[in-house]
Amino acid sequence: MYNSGWNKLIKSNDSYKYAPTNNVEKKYCLIQMSFNHDEEYLIVGDTKGYLHYIELLGDVPCYKILGKIGRPTFLAFNPICTKEILIGLDTGDIKIWKLYTDTNEFFLLFGHKLASTYVSFYKHHCLTSSRNEVIIWDLKSYNKVHQLNVRVHNAIKKAAFSNVGHIVVLYHNDTIQAWTLRQLHKDTKIDTKIFGIRCIKDFIFTKDGRAMIMGSKGNISILNTYDWSLLRKLSLPNDFAEAKQLSVVPYPLDGGANKILAFLSSKYTLQFCDINALTFLEIPISIDRIKKFVISSAGRYIAYIDQEGCLNIMHMDKMIPKKCLQPNGLLKPYKIHAHKTSDHLEYVRQSMKQELNMKRLMPILKEFGEYPEKYRTLIWSTILKLPANKNAYIALASKVTRGKFALDTLRSLPLADKSKASLLTMTIDCLLQWCPLLTQCLFLPNLIFPFLMTFQKDPLLSFELILSILLNYCQKWFEYHPLPPLNILGIIENILLETDPTLLNIFCEHGITSSEYAWPLLQTAMSEVLSGDEWSILWDHLISFQKPSLLLMCVVAYNIFLRENIISLLKSSEDIKAFYNTQSHIRAKDLLKIARKLDQEISERIHPSRYLRDKLLQLNHNGPYPSFISKEYPKFLTENLTDLKKLKMREQNLQECNCRVADFEKRRLHAETEAFAKQIHETRLNEVQKCFQKHINNFNWKWQTLFSNTEREKLCCHLCKNSDKKFEKKEECNKCKIVEEIISDYEDTNSRNYKKLQQDITKLEYEVQNFLDSLR
Repeated sequence: MYNSGWNKLIKSNDSYKYAPTNNVEKKYCLIQMSFNHDEEYLIVGDTKGYLHYIELLGDVPCYKILGKIGRPTFLAFNPICTKEILIGLDTGDIKIWKLYTDTNEFFLLFGHKLASTYVSFYKHHCLTSSRNEVIIWDLKSYNKVHQLNVRVHNAIKKAAFSNVGHIVVLYHNDTIQAWTLRQLHKDTKIDTKIFGIRCIKDFIFTKDGRAMIMGSKGNISILNTYDWSLLRKLSLPNDFAEAKQLSVVPYPLDGGANKILAFLSSKYTLQFCDINALTFLEIPISIDRIKKFVISSAGRYIAYIDQEGCLNIMHMDKMIPKKCLQPNGLLKPYKIHAHKTSDHLEYVRQSMKQELNMKRLMPILKEFGEYPEKYRTLIWSTILKLPANKNAYIALASKVTRGKFALDTLRSLPLADKSKASLLTMTIDCLLQWCPLLTQCLFLPNLIFPFLMTFQKDPLLSFELILSILLNYCQKWFEYHPLPPLNILGIIENILLETDPTLLNIFCEHGITSSEYAWPLLQTAMSEVLSGDEWSILWDHLISFQKPSLLLMCVVAYNIFLRENIISLLKSSEDIKAFYNTQSHIRAKDLLKIARKLDQEISERIHPSRYLRDKLLQLNHNGPYPSFISKEYPKFLTENLTDLKKLKMREQNLQECNCRVADFEKRRLHAETEAFAKQIHETRLNEVQKCFQKHINNFNWKWQTLFSNTEREKLCCHLCKNSDKKFEKKEECNKCKIVEEIISDYEDTNSRNYKKLQQDITKLEYEVQNFLDSLR
């Protein structure tokens, strides 16, 4: 099947036909196709997973088979790198196939769980959609930028970008959800039923992005993308029934407001209409039995796959009469330019690099004190000669697995902006792939974050900027890693001793070391003590002077400039710590003035340039990035990295085992405590029962005794009532009263004994409980 040579397509009537076969003359049905932006090539995929490459530059189109790519669900050329092809696979992955290599090199983008069926582009962004997912990718770095919050319960029919940044998702229930790329948190919901639109099959945007055209059952509707109102509606003839697939036909000087629309009818015939005049065009060539078609970006070619799975390529001017493309006969046929867009862009880049040299930039910096914010990214990358080595970056990014360090970073630095958080974690993961020993570098997120925010629109260049900073401005920082760089801090202390010994003596008297007054400034690149604008100005100068030792001078200059503020805070160590992590009101201009003076006046014996390399290292334009300076790391880290990993695993396992043992011991102690408490409680209950029983027996015996006496007394009282002797009666009644008092006194005594016994029991239970709690 694989064919490394070029073969010409067969001409059939007004089109060129291509029907691929294998050695036994068995046809392979073609299913996906796509033109490149310059209309020079066409790629086609078949059911067996082979990629066919068709060149359109010659008088007769030629083809060759590149190799097996897998059964495609979509095909598209990368608009910012014409030698790369995006291929949707039925596994859900997206394959990036590189045409500029002879080895059919490729890599995969992971993110979709189901097969993605549509792809569209806007600037350097790419949008892919499946039945329940819509993902936006960055084509410069191939990072997953954002995943839209779509309605999962409704299946997605299609999602696409417009040329002005609109994102539209069409669901199977004919509802539409729309965003703009700048406001992905805010969406607009459109119910097409209010416009009388039913069974939408497809939608497209005009090239200027001001209108969206929808093909549905019985009509073609046009919406205004500004407020999503209905502009006009074109009813289809009964013969067409519905518009299945839509495509605009661009022509020169139409300003992107395309008026010719091609669509596939329900009878699988290709039709054209003028959406301005709301009329259908009569074409000289009838094309039917079509499964799929595509029109090139400038409208020169149309390609379609017929029901037999064969490819047909035609010139558009043979399909549509010239009067449709040339109203009033004023427009002349346009010419295809010989130069490619990529050639022009490369020429512009080279010209800019030649213009942006230090002889031109330094006068600008001295005159205005800073670079224009709009061009800062370009200027920094030019000075540092960042190569934009996409292959090296992708080689790191493709191996990234979200590790514990990146997750801890997200927790310690919670960012409201999800795109910034994603960029930070992705960059950290790539740095760990570049140098695994950086997992011990806890200050890394704070160091790289301000640089990321400066280059956040270009993840590739931001990553290379950070590599350049680590290689050049962080020299000798890792000789005592993971401790602070005592060697660098010693250099700073020596500079302060020579320039301001009084301040150094004050630091020493209060026990403040360079780890407190210098290291917090270094490990954040001074971003926490300067405002955003002042920090950018500072690094405009540090990068332009290309002198890493000047950063150390800036740290000393900061302490000298704010010495009065520092001295006023020496009473509290907490205040000192907060001072070096809080933004101050110092200008970068004043800081640099002192730093440059120190740089010129400091003695050569203690000057940082004696220990640090002033010539900046540059990143490779080809091949992998240079490895981090492993000589700076402690030998026990670099030589015993494998042993260190084993020790970490053993430590982790030991911690898990200790946790299990502690948990088991806790449960055992709790069970024994509960059993002991239960035993004590039962013993006390038995004693209380015995005591109660004894008192009850005594009470019953005394009561019986008293009762018999009482009866006799009552009998005497009764006899007294029958006698008329008042005196005797009174005496006998007094006897009865005495008996009652005796009984009452006895009852009070028993009640007091009962309460006292109850208090003793409560006290004993409290003491037992305290004893048990102390055991726990």
